[in-house]
Order: sequence, then C-alpha cells, then structure tokens
Amino acid sequence: MKVSIPKERIDQIVSKYGCTHEEAIKAYLEGNSEATRTFDDTVENILRKKKPGLLVKTHTPAEIKEHLDKYVIGQDNYKKRLSVAAAYHFAVVKKLGEISPEERAAVKRFRKKNTIIAGPTGSGKTYSAEVLSDLLEIPINIVDATDYTEAGYVGKNADDMIRELIDMAPGENKREKADFITRFGGLIFIDEVDKKAKDSGFIGHDISREGFQRAVLKLIERKFIPVENPYSPASQVQEMMDLQHGTKPDKSKSMISTENILFILGGSFQRITDDLESIVKKRIERGTGRIKEDGSITVTGFSSPEGDKTPKRSYKNYYPYAEADDYIRFGLIPELVGRAPIRTYVNPLSKNDLVRIMTKTEDSILDQYKFEFALFGIDIEFESEAIEYVADQAENSKIGARALVSVWERILTDFQFALPGKNFRKLTVTKKLCERPTDLLLEFLEKSPIVDFVERFRADTGILLVIDEECEKYLQGYAVEQNIQVSEAVQKLLSGARALNYMNIAGEYAVTIEMLHDEKYFDNLYVRWHEEQLGKTNLV
Repeated sequence: MKVSIPKERIDQIVSKYGCTHEEAIKAYLEGNSEATRTFDDTVENILRKKKPGLLVKTHTPAEIKEHLDKYVIGQDNYKKRLSVAAAYHFAVVKKLGEISPEERAAVKRFRKKNTIIAGPTGSGKTYSAEVLSDLLEIPINIVDATDYTEAGYVGKNADDMIRELIDMAPGENKREKADFITRFGGLIFIDEVDKKAKDSGFIGHDISREGFQRAVLKLIERKFIPVENPYSPASQVQEMMDLQHGTKPDKSKSMISTENILFILGGSFQRITDDLESIVKKRIERGTGRIKEDGSITVTGFSSPEGDKTPKRSYKNYYPYAEADDYIRFGLIPELVGRAPIRTYVNPLSKNDLVRIMTKTEDSILDQYKFEFALFGIDIEFESEAIEYVADQAENSKIGARALVSVWERILTDFQFALPGKNFRKLTVTKKLCERPTDLLLEFLEKSPIVDFVERFRADTGILLVIDEECEKYLQGYAVEQNIQVSEAVQKLLSGARALNYMNIAGEYAVTIEMLHDEKYFDNLYVRWHEEQLGKTNLV
C-alpha cells in the first residue's frame, strides 16, 4: 500500500523538533497510523451509541472456550458447557432479531440452556463468567443470591437483577438499554444460590429461601419486568401524574421480557450437614447409582513411614455425579432445577493448579505484582520455590484461588510500602523471603528487627524501650528455638508492654530478662498499678 507523505509537513517537523528527515518521516508515519486507529475507535463509539448492538458478534463454543482457557486453569467440563450455553443462546437471540416476524413465529419458545454449576469456593465458577463478559459484547450481571429476597419484602428482590442488567447495557437511556437486551440478550450469574436452598427442617413458607427461588423461577420462565422500579419515588410520582391526567402508560414500552436472558445458578452446595456431596454419596452407597474411579479426584497426604499401616487420606469429588433429585434433596425447588437443564461442576484446586494459575494465565497475579513494582522502578522476580510455597499455603486454606491474593499480600505488602523511593531496583522473591518476610525486609533496609520494634513502639506510645545485648541474644535464640522470625519473637514476648502506655509511664523503660521469661509480666504489672490507683482514690 502506497502512502503519500507531504514534503511541507516533513519540513515543518524537521524545523520544529530539530530532527533529521529520516526521523521526521518515521514519526509522521507512526503518528498517522495512530491517528487512523483513534479515528476508527471514535467512529465505532459513535455508532455503538447511536445503534446499540451494531457491532455485537457471535462466537463459536470453541472460540469462547479458547478465551476462557487463557485465564481459567483446568475445569474443562465447566468451560465447555458454559461455552456451549453462551454461544448457542446468544446466537439464537441475535438470529431471532434479524429474521421476519413470520419466520420468528415458527421458532415459538426456544429452549434456553440455563445452567447449574456446583463446586467448592474459589475454583473458578464466577471468575469464568467474569472472563466470559470480557469476550462477549453482551451485558452480564453477576449477583450474590444472599443480597436478594422475595418481592414485597425489605431488601432487593429478584426483579432488581433485571434492572441492574439493563443498566449495564449500551444506550443513551433505560429504554435504549432495555431494547439492546431484547435484541441481543443478557446473562445473569446468580452466585451462592445454595444459600437460598430450603432447610429440610423448616416448616412453612421461607421468604428468604424458597420465596426467592420461586421469584427467580418466574424470571427464568419468561416474565415481563418493569424497566423502572415501580416502588421508586420517581415511578410512584409518574403513576400519580398519569392518573390525574387520565392517561394510560404504554406497558409495552415500560416493560422488558426475560425471555432472552440466560441464567446460570452457581454455588458450593456445602453446609455442615447433608451437603450436596454427602447426598450424592449416600445415594450411590444405597445402590441407586454407580460411581467410576475414572474422573474422581484423589488427594494424597504425606507418604507413610515404612511399616505404618495407616491408610492414605483420599477424597473423591462427587459433584460430577449429582443428579436433579440430589439438588432437590439439598433444598432447591423441583421447578427451578427443571428449568436449568445443564448441570456441571468444578473440581477442587490442587497445589499444581494453583501454581499454573500463577504462572500460566494471562492475568497472572505475579504479572500484576511485576507491573505494580515497576511503577516505582523496581524489577521483581519470583523463584519457583517461592511460588510453590505460596501455592502450598493457599491450598491449605481451603478457599481455592482466592487465597493466593491474601497469601501474597501478607508477604509483599510491607515491601510495597517500604521499598519505593529507596535505592532498590531489583527484588528477588525466594522461599526464605516468603517464610520470613519481615526479617528479610529489615535486612534489606539494614535495620534490626529489634530496633524496628523499638522505633515503632516509641512512635505509637512515646515510650523508648531499652533492650540490652543480653535481651537481644535471648530474643534471637527464642526465634531460632521456635522457628519463627525475630520480629515475631519480639512482638510475641513484648506485646504486653503496651500496658505501659496506660500506666502514666514516659521516657525510657528498661527491658529485662525477667520480663521476657514471664508472658504475664506486664499484665501483672498493670494489675498491681491499677490496685495502687484504687487505693489512692479510697484514701482521698
């Protein structure tokens, strides 16, 4: 492709910036290319506003799953079923909006691929839906079932999910947004739906559980919902004005059908007694079903010493074998289970899965930390042993991938606070750093953990603790003996010293070995001081 480069413009660039003709030509070509991209983006935004949905695309199931694979490790069954449900649902909805009313009438009521997804927390149920929303140009509303109740009671009701979805659609006003969903559809992921399962021991109508399920059932079964909240002050004022003028509002313009909205119901389905897996296991053991070894998950503990006959701990994932009756026994109403014909599951995440999540996904938490530290000119690298250590800690927490963030924050927060602005350009995260982050940070800063504690204590209380060499050696030896950081040892043995701040003590205060030996030293000291104060008050 030939590009015309005006000589006058090149001469102006050379004159203005004092560069060579070659540099000016290169800058002109790059600037022109960037301007073209900006122009295209502006045109797209304008057309998208004027004609919402003009650029909405359909995606094949394979394309959707390929996108999910970039961000979600494992969970192949769930990603396939989610991809099929989303691809076909939105392709059908879009096609129905493009054909004539006569052709559309022949389709009648198309079968929606509403889905139930079960599995332990932190295994990717809601995250897959979030990633899906990045790919599809369709509004997706991810809600927590515990935030909603049955219509007519205090709190948000199920109909509000639809209005929240409308707010997420493109358009200049609510009517345009609602029209977009009518034409191209939307998706609502109801998380924690298991928390709305009816308790088997409850008698009567449970508005917070069964009532909510029936409200969701109406939405799934194609219900017309007011675009504006009928209980809002604005809607009530408008209704009064219509009555005064004797006008009847056009309900076709003020309502939206839920027909084109796909629903996904997710939850861990875990509770203290009779969780979903227990229900499935009991059914299988009664002989009403058969479980295969293939596909089950086994988590093995440490190898037993030679001669130890203790059996290895194992765990089978029963979620894949859950049937409609199992969900009903758990507490979902039969009609709701029947309207969600697709049932799938996620597996518990293993240590290996957590390592892959940190190293193989496009939005890796490690890449996020690299970006954050780079903002302040610090290059951070993670050794494989450190990554495995964090994965092990997260696996033991039993909350899945969510634990990765909390573990890394515990390790790196103090580094993110202390290093920016200092003469640090590279930080290598080792297993030792993960195990003893505070001590290692103080080493980097060339500060003693004991001195650091004394400085922070003085900043908080105004009291300067004087710790001699003998006490320092004791604290260091205690840390080694207990296999903890020196900073932890100081905090543990001197945590009670804060009582000094409430005993009218100021200036310096000498710490002795006796104080470190006795965990209740400062507690007892405060009690004696308090009794003395009471005695003085009584004398007066």
